[in-house]
This record gives sequence, structure tokens and C-alpha cells, in this order.
Amino acid sequence: MEKSISIILPTYNGAKWIEKAVLSALSQSFTNFEFIIINDCSKDNTEEIVLKLAEQDKRIRYIKNEHNLGVQKTRNIALDLAQGEYIAEIDQDDEWLDKNKLQKQIDFLEKNNEYVLVGTGAIMIDINGIELARYLMPETNLEIRKKLLRANCFIHSSVLYRKELVKKIGGYTVEKMSEDHDLWLRIGRMGKFYNFQEYSVKYLFSPSGYNSQDKILRLKQNLLFTKEHKGFYPNYLYSVFFGWAKIIFTPIFNILPVKVKGVLLKLHKKM
Repeated sequence: MEKSISIILPTYNGAKWIEKAVLSALSQSFTNFEFIIINDCSKDNTEEIVLKLAEQDKRIRYIKNEHNLGVQKTRNIALDLAQGEYIAEIDQDDEWLDKNKLQKQIDFLEKNNEYVLVGTGAIMIDINGIELARYLMPETNLEIRKKLLRANCFIHSSVLYRKELVKKIGGYTVEKMSEDHDLWLRIGRMGKFYNFQEYSVKYLFSPSGYNSQDKILRLKQNLLFTKEHKGFYPNYLYSVFFGWAKIIFTPIFNILPVKVKGVLLKLHKKM
């Protein structure tokens, strides 16, 4: 599978959304990929939906965990199984909007060996499919590094990264709740970042999704791994201040209307 991609999708009770996520990946113009879907012991009919899709497209590799392991362990299992040189992530309730997303990203990484990860912007929707906000992430390596300690600069379902490097640093850290943010900080020690200035992903804002966990605990843990990486990224003190501000403001944010949350999240991405 030379120069190929492994798409990873962990799922738990994702029957409501997963078909749309899978079909958006299968419709990519870049076709040399395997699609690893791991069912983390769903209690709904997720398995039935995925197996039907797998019958129609042999690029899908379906695995079911014997026990519920959680999203981090499930992602690492997928990384161990992956045969592609590059890894693309897509979450069960998200959707790729740009059919050329993978082609653009693999072309970029093939031409720029010093880069380790590339992402895109996103359109955020609520559970009814109504658009809440759309935002582009910091574009250049310098812009991303200035901000990465205090904020996650990548939409998880948008990224493509080099598998060898992520395997070398141990993949997702199971005991950390903000598993993707920590992974980007660690992989960033090995190379450069980039974000395409395109809305390539439709992202579901849902407080009850597979990846959702206690927000306050996540923010407090962010402060801990911010300290771990302060020697490799700038603006540490500002990141600590901003981190505590988010912890204090979160209880207020949680009771705001969804549309207001969308506006505030968009402003947060621009700060």
C-alpha cells in the first residue's frame, strides 16, 4: 500500500450519523485507502449499518472490540492495524465536504517532507443540522505554534498525518482526556504544521457525543500538559492565564443557547 492512506473511524452508538460519515469518505477522489472502522461495543444498530456498507465497498475493514475500551484505546488499536503511510481521522458524527480533501493533503505532505500534519477549516452544526458557525484554523506553522499551547488548532476530523511519526511517539495517550490536542503537541516536536484555508469538514457540536467528557476536567488537564510542552512552544504564561479563564467561564458557557455558543466558539478560534 505504498503512498496510501488509512482512514480511522472509532464508533460507539453512532447509528444516527455514521452512514453519512462513511459515505463522505468513500466518495473521495483519492481512492488508494483502507477504511478502518472499529465498533467499541455499540448498543444500537451501528454494526448492521457498517456491515452493509462494507459489503458494498471492500476498502472497509470492520472490527468490533470485545469490551468497551473508550475512544483513545480504540484509536490506538486502529493505528496498530493501519497499513497506510498516512492516517486520516474522521469522527462518527462528522462529514467530509470536499471530495478532493485527501488528494490535496497527501500532495502537500508528499511535496513538503518537513511537515508532519495538515488540517482544514470546518463548518459547525447542531444536532438538527443547522449551521452554528464556520471557521478557519491558523494557517502557517508559525501561527499554529504561537497558539497551540492554549488551544487546539486542528479539527480532528480534518487531519492527515504521517503514521510512522505518530507510532514513534506512542500514539494517543490513553490517560489524557484531551487526547488529540496532546498528540498534536507531541508530534509538533518532530516537524511542521499546516491548515488549508478551506471548509472541508462538517463538524457536529454535541455535548453528548462519543468524545464528550467532563469539560472542566478536560480544561484542567490541558493546563497540565501545557506545562509539559512549554519548552517547545511559545506563550506559556498567556496559555495558563487563558486556560484558567476558560475554566471559570465554562459553567456560564454551558447554559447559553446553542447559537450563542456557536458565535463564541468562532470568536475563540480567531483569538
